[in-house]
Formats: sequence, C-alpha cells, structure tokens
Amino acid sequence: MGGGSGVAGLVKRATREPLVHFLAIGLALFIAYGLIRGPDEAPSGDAILISEGRVNQLAESFLLLSGRPPSRPELESLVDDFISEEVAYREAVAMGLDADDTIVRRRMRQKLEFLIEDDAASTEPIEADLEKWLAANASNYRVPERRAIRQVMASADRRNTEAQPDAKAFIAQLNARGDPFGMGDSTMLPAAMPLTTREGVSSLFGEDFAAAVFAHQGSGWFGPVASAYGHHAVLVMETLPGRPAELAEIRDKVRADWIESRRDAGRDNFHARMRKRYDIRIEWPDPWSGRPETANPDPKTQRTPEVGE
Repeated sequence: MGGGSGVAGLVKRATREPLVHFLAIGLALFIAYGLIRGPDEAPSGDAILISEGRVNQLAESFLLLSGRPPSRPELESLVDDFISEEVAYREAVAMGLDADDTIVRRRMRQKLEFLIEDDAASTEPIEADLEKWLAANASNYRVPERRAIRQVMASADRRNTEAQPDAKAFIAQLNARGDPFGMGDSTMLPAAMPLTTREGVSSLFGEDFAAAVFAHQGSGWFGPVASAYGHHAVLVMETLPGRPAELAEIRDKVRADWIESRRDAGRDNFHARMRKRYDIRIEWPDPWSGRPETANPDPKTQRTPEVGE
C-alpha cells in the first residue's frame, strides 16, 4: 500500500514539473508533424541532375536577398556547393545518419562532414610537421615591423587653417634641438608610443597617419603628418624590422592551422571520391548557358559566396 502510494506521489509531483510539460508538448508536436507530413522521401539512385529550374531557384534566391543577380563565378560556386550538399546528403542518408532526425539537408551534410573532418584531424602533429608547415607558409606568419614614435600636434579644432603651417614651425624648432615638452596642443593622444605595429598606430591616429609614419625612411622630426585631429610633427625613435616568425613564438597558431588544413584536405578528398560515384549534370539557364555541364571533379575548400553578400 505504502509502495503504491509512493509511486502515485512521485507521478503527481512529476506532472507539476515544467520540464515534463515541455517534453510532453514537444512529443505531441513531433507525432502530429509526422502524421501530417508523412515519412521522409530520400532521393534514390546515383544520378544527380541539377535542373534549369534548380539553377534558376539558386539565382533568384541570391537576387532576392542581395538585390542583384549573381555573377557567373558566384552562380557556379552556388551550384557547386549545392552539388556537394546533395552528394553529402545522400551519403549521410545511406549511412543512416538521418535516423530520428528532422534536421534539413544542410545539417545532414554538416554531420557527415564533421565525421570526415574529425577523422582527418585526429592525428596530432609532430615537431617536423609543424616546422614543414611553417616553412611552406612563412609569409602568413611574419612578425610585423614595429616603430616607436613621438609626436607633437597642432590641433585642427584650435588652429583651423593655421594648424599645418604651425606644425611646420614645430618641426623646424624641434630639428634645431628644440624641446618637445610643452610644445603643441594638449590632446588625449599619447605624446609617445613604444614599439608598436602599424595596425596599433592606425588604431589611435588613423590609417593615413600610420602609413606615412611607416613609410618614412629619414631621421629627425618630419611632417607635418595629417590625422583626423590635426597636423603632427613626428619623430621615429626606434624601428624593429619585420621578420619571419620562429615556431616557438607561434606554435599554437601553427598547430591550429595545420589541423584545419587536415580538415579541409579530408573534406576535399571525400567530396572528390564521392562525386565519382554519381552521374552529375548541370543544366545552365540563360544567361549562363555555355558553362561547364559537369561538376568540378576535384572541389577545393573555399569561401562560397553566401546569398545576400
């Protein structure tokens, strides 16, 4: 008696839980959706036809969201991405990855590609792998040039049209061994910056100012260099040239990039193998007629233009 009462009490308490209500509603909606929609119909067979209607649909979707028709390379890229999506979807369905899953075809492609990528990236790189990768991609890992500067500003707000000639006067005084302290207008900008990259200088003074500072090759005070705030007399106090990075400095980034390259290669190899299993034809509508009627047999990972860009 006591056992039955305990179970009844447990059931009664459970029915008051919001989570139980949520799960029950979700289950009811899922069952209703299945009854209304019926079983999923997966594409069958090895033939893939990218019909003229499908290509027009991709082009019209792009036009609707971006406000312009796609260029030829953009449409080709969208069609190529749709083919990869179709191939990956069919392979995912064949592997049973869609079981009890109502996510649309793009999610199916992602699930399959995640498996391929994880397998490709499961190997941990050794030192020789990282060194080889760094050597092959050295230009991507340069330590940028840095410069330490000092500046004296003639404010455009305070001096108006006199800002530039006043800055020229500052330069003459400073190169004649004048003292920069107390010279020029007060500002929230730093009077001096330690060794800083061009990007760091640009973040404070603007890109035009940074470009002029990093292009300067002489010694002494120079300018005037314009910024959004006025005109500046500038002194480059120290320059540290850019150089190739050492592996010890960027090991984590090189490792991450190496793993990502393995993921890309695994995905590309998978799509190349899978496309060989299908008879893929593309029907290009006007004005894109004359484009290749077969898919790229060796697709490479690249940034596919998204609709709306």
